[in-house]
Amino acid sequence: MSSAASTPAFHHSHSSVAELRVGQLERVAAPSFEEFERRYIRRLRPVILTGLTESWPPGDWSVARVGELYGSATVVAAELVGGTLRDDARGGAIFRRIPLGEFVASMGHGANASHYVMAPVGNLPPAFHQAYRVPRYCEGATHLRAKFWLGRAGTVTPPHWDVPHNLNVHLSGRKRWMLFAPGQRGMYPRGMFSGMPNFSAIDPERPDFERYPLLRGVTALGGIIEAGETLFIPRGWWHHTRTLEDAVAINFWWGGPAVQLASLASTLFKRVTGIRQDEWAC
Repeated sequence: MSSAASTPAFHHSHSSVAELRVGQLERVAAPSFEEFERRYIRRLRPVILTGLTESWPPGDWSVARVGELYGSATVVAAELVGGTLRDDARGGAIFRRIPLGEFVASMGHGANASHYVMAPVGNLPPAFHQAYRVPRYCEGATHLRAKFWLGRAGTVTPPHWDVPHNLNVHLSGRKRWMLFAPGQRGMYPRGMFSGMPNFSAIDPERPDFERYPLLRGVTALGGIIEAGETLFIPRGWWHHTRTLEDAVAINFWWGGPAVQLASLASTLFKRVTGIRQDEWAC
C-alpha cells in the first residue's frame, strides 16, 4: 500500500533546499538514559535514535495490518487540503472523529488523503497498548502524553514547535524532517491569536525570501527517518515533516512539573479562544 511521494529535492550536509541551508541530523544507537540526558536533553540537541524499540513486542506495523487489527476504532484526525493541514484562520487545524478502518481502506485510492490521523492513544483498543512500550527516556515523567499517527504519502505538517520534549517513533514508512533551533528571527510565527499560535507562516520546502526576508538567515537540521528509528525533538524546536511513504508512528511528549503547568495553561487557552478543538478527544 505504501507509495513514494513526489517531493522537492532534499540535500544533506549543509546543502540547500531551494536555497534554505540544511545540515544533517545526527544519528546514533540509542544510548543509556544518563548519556541521553547529558548529551541531548540538557543541550536541547535533536538526534535520530536507532534501536530504541528493540524491547517492544514483535509485530507488523504496516498500514494494512494496523487497519486489520484496530480498524474498528474511531480516531481523531486532522482535515487536509492539498496534503497539508486545513487551516481555519480563527480556529486553526480542524479535527474530526473518523473510523480508522474506513480511512485505511481509502488510502488505496488515487486522490489526495482527506485526513491525517493524529489520535490520542486512548482512542485505540486495549490490544494496541500491549504492542508498544513507553521509551525509557520519558518513562515516569510528570507530564506524558502520546499520540498515534497514520498518514498517506505526501502528507505535510507545517513548521511548528511544542512546549514538551518529543520522541517520535517511526514504526513503518519514511518521513523527511526539518528542524529549526528556537530563537531564529526568520521563522515568522503566526501569532498568539491566529488559530495556529505555535505554527510558522513559512514554507521551508519553497521559501519565499521576498515575503519573508529574514528567512535567508535561518538554518535547519534535516534527515529522512526510516521505519524503526526514533527522532528526538527538544522542547521549543520548530519542526516540519513530509510523509514520503504511507506511514505509522507513535510519539511521546514529556516533561517535568513546569511543562505540566504550561500544558494545562495551553489547553485552557485553546478552550477559551476556541482553537484546535477536539484535538485530544478520546
